[in-house]
Amino acid sequence: MAQNRQYPRYLTLKMGQITGEGLLRDCAVLNVSRGGACVLVSDIETLPPSFSLSFDGDTRDCAIAWRERHRVGVAFTDGPLDESQLPDPAALRSAERGDDVLRVAELFLRGVHAYTEQQLDLFDQVMQHLLDNTTDEAMVELSARIAPVSRGPVGVIHRLADDDDIAVSGPVLERSPILAEDFLVRIARSKSQAHLLALAGRIMVPEKVTDVLVDRGDDAVAHRVTANDGAQISRSGFQRLAGRARKDEELAKTIVHRKEVPADLFAALVRLVAEPVRQQLLRDPDPDVRRRMAQCLLTPAEPATESKTRGPARTRPPEKPREADLGAARAQLVDAARGGKLDATVDNLAALARVPAEAVRNLVRLGFEDGALVLCKAAGLGWPDAKLVFTVLMTRNARVDYKAAFERFITLSGDTTERTVRYLKAKRSPSIVELRRML
Repeated sequence: MAQNRQYPRYLTLKMGQITGEGLLRDCAVLNVSRGGACVLVSDIETLPPSFSLSFDGDTRDCAIAWRERHRVGVAFTDGPLDESQLPDPAALRSAERGDDVLRVAELFLRGVHAYTEQQLDLFDQVMQHLLDNTTDEAMVELSARIAPVSRGPVGVIHRLADDDDIAVSGPVLERSPILAEDFLVRIARSKSQAHLLALAGRIMVPEKVTDVLVDRGDDAVAHRVTANDGAQISRSGFQRLAGRARKDEELAKTIVHRKEVPADLFAALVRLVAEPVRQQLLRDPDPDVRRRMAQCLLTPAEPATESKTRGPARTRPPEKPREADLGAARAQLVDAARGGKLDATVDNLAALARVPAEAVRNLVRLGFEDGALVLCKAAGLGWPDAKLVFTVLMTRNARVDYKAAFERFITLSGDTTERTVRYLKAKRSPSIVELRRML
């Protein structure tokens, strides 16, 4: 459409109001010249040929010069504007270039906190009209600009978020607080992995959305949503993630740092991962992770399996009585240690760890701390009880670093403990050199 202009245009980007007989409508003034203005309004078809336009504290009588979709060109019928009423001359250059939707977005963002709901709706309608004929580059820029706005054009934001081009939808999917949970679930169920990756990075990810991300997402999505503290993960979600973590060490390391992982699932995950991963987690900088790892791994040691024989000797005692007997034996050991009774402590520890008492006494005589820690581990003691026993066994050691002892204790693997116990069963007079090699 040819638009002959007598005066140059200046970018204004201001909210305005159209008034007339029985007429009151909000609008946005995109640009202005001395002789007229370009006005953005949601419905131009019902506008009369002439009306009053108020903006920037001034009211002008206008006549429509042209109409084009969402835009109306008006001529001032009460005379041209004075030069002093025009914007800064620097705005002249910017009025001749750029995309309309970005201009409106700039106007919107300038006063977003002051607009009424009606004005917000106007922006939404106008910008949706503008999106029909805008460029891909402008849509990408628009998405980045309005993504974090809490009072935004709802229709525009949902339209951008639903775009198949992740460059357009990504910023809004990841950052917009306006998107509802049901909408996010629909996107998670239907869009690409790139869309899912953007959802996984939101400040808050509802549980329903997270469940879909865990089900449909690739490794990158699983890693990102698990590492996101704002993602709410259900029990079933943790179960599926734990299954994937069996072959993904980094995912396993991320899961154990989630404070809300149920204890039984945490323990199951620890059992699933490879031994080197367990050892790394036992040395994790997070003390809570180390504590939970220790709780999982410091389980009662199973008695050695009896050799198979014929007849009644094959019958094994039921599980519950055996556990009760072990509990009573540990209580007896702890009571002896608490009373400072070295001989009784050695005898009870030897019985629980199933090693010769002579071997335990030789370790005590040598003052070998790691040997004592291994025996406490083999006896199925937790650290508080192990510390009591360890203290009695190492009475002759002038200085004991309990913090270092605790770190060594919780990092002792089951394999190392079993190997050391087998050695102590065979060697009543253990060699410190050989034991150190094992540990």
